Amino acid sequence: MFPPIRTGTSFYAFNLSNALKAGGHTVGIVTVETPQDGSPNALRRDELVIAKLGAFRVPMKNFFNHLRFASLFPSSYSRLYKACKEFKPDVIFVVNHYLDIVFPAIFASKALGIPLVCSVGTQLQSANPRRDRLLNILDRIICGWGVFPFCKKIIAWDREIFRYLSDIQGDRVTKKTAIVNFGVNGDEDVLFSHEHDYEACTQILGVGAVTEQRNFFPLIEAFSRLSQTFPRLRLKIVGHVYYQGTVDLIESLGLSGKVDLVGEQAHEFVLQQMRQSALYFMSLSGRYLGLGTATLEAMLLGLPVVANVPFDLLGTADLVSGETIMLSDGLDPLKIAAVMESLLLDPDMRRRVGTGGKKFARQNLYWKKVAHDMSEVLGQVVLDAAPKASK
Repeated sequence: MFPPIRTGTSFYAFNLSNALKAGGHTVGIVTVETPQDGSPNALRRDELVIAKLGAFRVPMKNFFNHLRFASLFPSSYSRLYKACKEFKPDVIFVVNHYLDIVFPAIFASKALGIPLVCSVGTQLQSANPRRDRLLNILDRIICGWGVFPFCKKIIAWDREIFRYLSDIQGDRVTKKTAIVNFGVNGDEDVLFSHEHDYEACTQILGVGAVTEQRNFFPLIEAFSRLSQTFPRLRLKIVGHVYYQGTVDLIESLGLSGKVDLVGEQAHEFVLQQMRQSALYFMSLSGRYLGLGTATLEAMLLGLPVVANVPFDLLGTADLVSGETIMLSDGLDPLKIAAVMESLLLDPDMRRRVGTGGKKFARQNLYWKKVAHDMSEVLGQVVLDAAPKASK
């Protein structure tokens, strides 16, 4: 996926490709066609796009609003093959393993002898045990046998994704997996230059699609307790609402006048809300956790972040609770409320955590560094493939 589609996968592809280009590489993007291409409000960021594949959208209620299928179109295979034959890439790089554009990519890779690399940025999991088991089975069958065997290298965005691959796919996949982190969406220098107001204390922000997996229940229940101590405090959640249970919980707690579910919004709106907030909260409720690009943006802006992730999540540098982030222990609303209350009562702590997180993101989750790390991995793939290509 690629802009104008607004997803983490789309923004990752856009930012990584531009960072690689800035580093001296020639990059071409093959993505899917979308009705948003003609929208006056669409993001016009297609300078690198060399081809678009036919696809039809299948929005999945309560799960994924942007799902598109391209592999069922025979023309997708011929278009991608033609684009690769003309562009002559050293590597075909697929962003996210569960998107079916990987199958035309496998065809082009095999037909032209170009090594294939696949990144994994999303764990397929569900809070529903039966659905979770089904997703694991489908992942093992479709990706384990239909995708990963054709990849020369697999890129995991963090240690939790590596653990997920180890649990679901085993050593035959993890032995060819490398961890390369990711960066924020947008102009990192502009975000970093922002001077956050640590005296303002009127809004808590959450960002992300509201799903069964990310239902924001712990945050809402923690906020219900905090609102008694901080009567002017408001909670705003930005993201498409797939899960009705979240709406029902807000109403049952009598918080409709203090909690705003504003739906999916433009990127600049999200950044503006971050600039106006006192705290940012991020959590997932599954077996595998992660930060997400919006969390990194909050950190780069200097907004203090509360998250339920392990300190060694990135696999490349450790998060330090109280210095670069506030780590909450699990999803207990009482513990989350206590962590947030300590920040809300202490502007100096907000400043320390906010500025610490800003420096951490700048040093470790910067696209220039990500592109450098990715270049080293991809360069080795090309070197490893060279003897076979010369035969």
